[in-house]
Amino acid sequence: MEEYFGILRKSDIFQLADDETIKRVLYCLEGHIRLYGKGEIIYHYGDMISNAGIVLEGKVELIVPGAIGDDSSIKVAIPSDSFGCSHSCITDQPSLVTVIASKKTKILFLKMSKLFSQEAIKCRFASFVTANLLRQTAFANLEQNRRIHIMSRRSIRDKIWTLLNYTPLEGDRCLINMNRQEMADYLGVERSALSRELSRMKKEGFIDYRKNVFIINKYQ
Repeated sequence: MEEYFGILRKSDIFQLADDETIKRVLYCLEGHIRLYGKGEIIYHYGDMISNAGIVLEGKVELIVPGAIGDDSSIKVAIPSDSFGCSHSCITDQPSLVTVIASKKTKILFLKMSKLFSQEAIKCRFASFVTANLLRQTAFANLEQNRRIHIMSRRSIRDKIWTLLNYTPLEGDRCLINMNRQEMADYLGVERSALSRELSRMKKEGFIDYRKNVFIINKYQ
């Protein structure tokens, strides 16, 4: 387990934690690791969630199932990203998404509801994680508001611009940590329509891109 402490420190839950804190919390929250193959379901929609997950290796997708098979990917989680934290804090809450491994993936599971036991409330190690969890919840609410803002845009181009505006720039470029299908699902559009609009924006000189790296040449 200790070989993953570096990844855990990058996670919202264990941010800035020292080795002793990580070890104590893993024991307290019944931390255990599971390995999943590509395409394997981690949680089905409607499953009762008792454990949050932190990705140690690989990648997972959070998918909202559609009524007629038109599923939508709402989040991609890579190493150090977590999922299911809110649901696992309140026991026996059904999952609102399907969580699936996009490739061979290793997950650390934690029983977050144990943070609210009398013993944990008095424990400085558990309190450290609780504070981080509260911060993560606040950021998750902000992300949800961003998604609502993106989805409220009428045109595909406006959705793209809004997503790019929300993505941190490094110089004149930004990294969208999604492939085209994942990006299309996130924006709520067809992949072919997204590809056409990106090509138009590139041809008109607004952006350039190579895979998931986007260069902003000028704003519309």
